[in-house]
Amino acid sequence: MSRVGFYIILFFVFLSGCRFAPNEMQEYRHLDGKGWYVDSLVRVSLPVIDTAGAYDLCVGLRYTDDYRYSNLWLFITTVSPDSVQTTDTLNCVLADEYGRWLGAGIGVLMQQEIPFKSSFRFDKSGIWHIIVQQGMRDSSLVGITDIGVKVLPE
Repeated sequence: MSRVGFYIILFFVFLSGCRFAPNEMQEYRHLDGKGWYVDSLVRVSLPVIDTAGAYDLCVGLRYTDDYRYSNLWLFITTVSPDSVQTTDTLNCVLADEYGRWLGAGIGVLMQQEIPFKSSFRFDKSGIWHIIVQQGMRDSSLVGITDIGVKVLPE
């Protein structure tokens, strides 16, 4: 067997081990480096076709050690294609009781994905919107760099 043929077969063997999730969606928004203002809404649009499956919805956070608190309160509004809104309040724990950051990260940047709806069914096809607003008492939060939404099939 030629060397090129061997590498082609090896490539397909590795590719066959990959797990494809065609219904998985993920989108992040980068925040202004000056801070996340209380009136700044992070809006993610999700095109939904599958109304039969159940999904887990997660909010994704990226933050640095410039963030002054151990948690982050979020207001998460889900808006259906026919404009029906539901709002959830989510307390995201970012550090343990000793001040050590939770989640995964490299250097000073940490990341977490926190579930806020499980076994959620999109009851209508079309464009859904997820709107995330910070619910802390400070008018501006420094250290939160990105907010995202991840949709995982169950």
